[in-house]
Amino acid sequence: MTEEKWLVVGTDLRMKVLAKNLTNENRTVYYKSLSVWDEELNKTVLEFQPHFVVLPIHPLSIEVPMVFGLSKAVIFAGKLNDEWRNILQQNDIHFYLQDEAFIWHNAALTAEAFVSSFYNTKKAIQGKKFIITGFGRVAKMVAHILKSIGAEVSIAVRSDVQLSEAKAFRYEAVYLDEVGEVVGDFFINTIPAKWLDEQFNEKITIPVYDLASHPGCLQDGIVRKQYELLPALPGKFFPEDAGNVLYESIVGQLRRRDRC
Repeated sequence: MTEEKWLVVGTDLRMKVLAKNLTNENRTVYYKSLSVWDEELNKTVLEFQPHFVVLPIHPLSIEVPMVFGLSKAVIFAGKLNDEWRNILQQNDIHFYLQDEAFIWHNAALTAEAFVSSFYNTKKAIQGKKFIITGFGRVAKMVAHILKSIGAEVSIAVRSDVQLSEAKAFRYEAVYLDEVGEVVGDFFINTIPAKWLDEQFNEKITIPVYDLASHPGCLQDGIVRKQYELLPALPGKFFPEDAGNVLYESIVGQLRRRDRC
C-alpha cells in the first residue's frame, strides 16, 4: 500500500488530536500549529509534498506572495474565502462544515461547552431565562440543553419556517425584530451575521454571549460592555472529543470519495 502523506494546519487543539488520530503505519502526518500561511508552510509543503491537507475551520490569512505545493493535494477545509478558492480551484476539496454528522456532533459539543463556559460566571442556569437568536443546529442544541437544566428559553428568528419550528418544539418564539421587547436574563446569538445595530443595542440590556463565527453579530462601531464572543468552543473545552468528531468526518468523506 502506498504511504499517505498528510498535513494538518491550525491552532485549534482539535487539529492536534486529529493529526494524532490520522497517524498510522500507512500515513505520515505533519501537524503545524499556525494561524497563517507563511514561508514556513510553503517550505514544509514543497519538501513534504502531502497528498492530503486539512485546513482549519476559518481560512488562514496568507502572508506570502504565492502559496506553493498544493496543486495535487486533496483538501479538507471548514470554510474558504475567495482568495483560497482561487488558489485551490483545481483541487479536490471536501468541506467538513457541510458534513451533517460533523455539524450535529459539533453543535452538541458547542452547547455543552457553552454551559461549561457560562458556569465560570458563578451563576446558575436553572430558573433563568435565555433568549436565543436563530434556530439552526447550534441553537437547537443549546436550547435543548438549557431547557433540560431548568432554564426558560425564548427563540428569536428571521424566517417564518424557523418561527413555526421553534413553536412546534414548545418554545416561546418571536421574530428577530421583536427581540428587544422580550424580557430575559441572558442573550445568546447563533446567527452568523452582523445584525445587532444601534437600535438593538439600546433595547438589549442583558449580557450577550455570541456563539456565531467571527466577527459575531455586532455591527461595526457598536460597543457593548456585556458582550462576549465565544467562537470554536468545542476545540477549547473538549479538544479530544472535537478532534475525534473531525476525524470521523474526514474518514467518512474519504470512504465516500473512494466509493465514487
